[in-house]
Amino acid sequence: MEFQYQAWETFVKKGKINEATSLVNPIIMASWTRCKNRNQNSDEAASLQLPQEEVHRRKEANRSLIKVAKPFLEELYSFVKGSGFVVVLLDKDACILEILGDQDILQRFKHFRVGEIWDEETKGTNAMGVVKIEKIPVQVYATEHYVLANHCITCSGAPIFAPNGEMIGILDVSGDFNKVHMHTLGMVVAAEKAIENELRLKAANAEVIKSYNNVNAIIETISEGIISFDENGRITNMNPVALSILNMDHSNYQGKLLKSILQNEDILHYILKSGRSIFDHEFILEKNHKQVRFLFSGQPIIDHTKEICGGVAIIREIKNVHRLINQMVGARALFTFRDIIGESESIKNCIRIALDIADSTSSIILQGESGTGKEMFAQAIHNASSFSHGPFIAINCGAIPRDLIESELFGYEDGAFTGARRGGRAGKFELANDGTIFLDEIGDMPFDTQVSLLRVLQEKQVVRIGGYKPIPINVRVIAATNKVLKEEVRKGNFREDLFYRLSVININVPPLRKREGDVLLLAKYYLRKVSVMLGFEASDLEPQAANSLENYDWPGNVRELANAMERAVNLAKGKNIKLEHLPEHLQKLGNGAKNKGTSKECLEELEKEVILNTLESVDWNISKGSSILGIARNTLYRKMDKYGIVAKNY
Repeated sequence: MEFQYQAWETFVKKGKINEATSLVNPIIMASWTRCKNRNQNSDEAASLQLPQEEVHRRKEANRSLIKVAKPFLEELYSFVKGSGFVVVLLDKDACILEILGDQDILQRFKHFRVGEIWDEETKGTNAMGVVKIEKIPVQVYATEHYVLANHCITCSGAPIFAPNGEMIGILDVSGDFNKVHMHTLGMVVAAEKAIENELRLKAANAEVIKSYNNVNAIIETISEGIISFDENGRITNMNPVALSILNMDHSNYQGKLLKSILQNEDILHYILKSGRSIFDHEFILEKNHKQVRFLFSGQPIIDHTKEICGGVAIIREIKNVHRLINQMVGARALFTFRDIIGESESIKNCIRIALDIADSTSSIILQGESGTGKEMFAQAIHNASSFSHGPFIAINCGAIPRDLIESELFGYEDGAFTGARRGGRAGKFELANDGTIFLDEIGDMPFDTQVSLLRVLQEKQVVRIGGYKPIPINVRVIAATNKVLKEEVRKGNFREDLFYRLSVININVPPLRKREGDVLLLAKYYLRKVSVMLGFEASDLEPQAANSLENYDWPGNVRELANAMERAVNLAKGKNIKLEHLPEHLQKLGNGAKNKGTSKECLEELEKEVILNTLESVDWNISKGSSILGIARNTLYRKMDKYGIVAKNY
């Protein structure tokens, strides 16, 4: 003690260095030097007590540190209680936040109070101030203090570090220098380490909770059903979407065996025993007298010991999957009735009928020659109906091989036939659920398939090829044909019961030659459309070209006209359309003469007019008409088919 005092007096009071000062702890000597350079008072320590509002702000800022450290302060104080010591918690700026101590020492040392600053600049060399600078555990014994008034105490302090390595506080035990123990600093360091460990644990727990909440928020809001289960296949969690798909209540799923819900033990055995994943397995379950259909994908969860500790499954409602597929493949109707161009009475009448029946759920047959726009009408009807929110699926019954059409329409199960896709495949009727299916060229559908189609229409459900479970469907059916279906029924090519099932509503789409005044209207529409598409200025029709278009019968109907206008725009390159820009067979009609074609064509046109006039005169009675014309009924039907004549009473 005397030796240390001599060193203090030699350096602090006299400003000299001798043998005694050379033995002073370098950390203490560095602090003395800083204080000396600041010309600090070495007799009395200054007092810096922060205002109450600033103390409150600092305590709020260090609330987590105080909460964690307080139990350790109390435990540390229990070891020094009654021995003239105080246990102090300070912030990183050496401001006292909490203090525990005997009343006599608190009264004796007035500067040990909450809100007092104990940094080196204010109090001179002391453990708390030196720890703030050096950021290491320090004990300042009696005369090692720079200020004479503090020579009666010994301070033992240690820094407290946050999990990120930042110093956030200081722990100190100060008291009568005569009662200090050689292990006092060790106790402080041990308590400081315990506080740091608790801070790390709290931070880790906070991260775990944050991660859990993040994952839980994702699971709760994801658009797919999520199910987690333990190593025994018991459900541990399900998100709201999974509960909705499986028609279950939130209060009764935990602890249930997933296999009992899926009614399938092999799937879970595959995941939990073999450790392999499964993707998009289709399930069709009966839940509360309701059919539940979804795709199931699952995979095992492996712990740190490489053991399977459970699994997670994703389930997707089949109708949502089909909706996504339909969006990707463009299974939607683009046209509305506003897109059907025409001012003729025949087309306006056709549109009126279609609009009137659009919101019905009844089946429709659209009859008309090729190129008249039957699919455009089908799309317009769909978009004006209550099925417009659903898909629009079109299938050409005449373009699919006979041996594939049923699988296309009704789907198939896994392994139903050689070459069947693994996992099976949904048919067009399933994909069209809650929407419209458009069966184009229905007259070319194989006779055997007609039987299956009739059953689907009657029962409103499909059974996949190779399957046994009926799948309910809600589908609006629109069929189209360029044939006279009644004649096909008579020939035995089309089932009569299917004909009546489909033709609840019959709409005849008129050919272009029957749409008076619409040819030029449509021609100019396609000229504008194609010009924009090809980047040319809009073209107009010169008189001869217009005459040619009006004098032609358009056997290819609107489709042929659209192609002719596209050809003309390509040749005219933004200039007016002349006769020379039209197809060769149209150029001959530019002089205003009506297209009479060859002698054979004239005779055929005449024959057609005679048949039409005769049938109209007998109210479309085929027997009377054939008798007047002097031909057999079969011959009359054949000629009606040839000329596209549709009986009005059918």
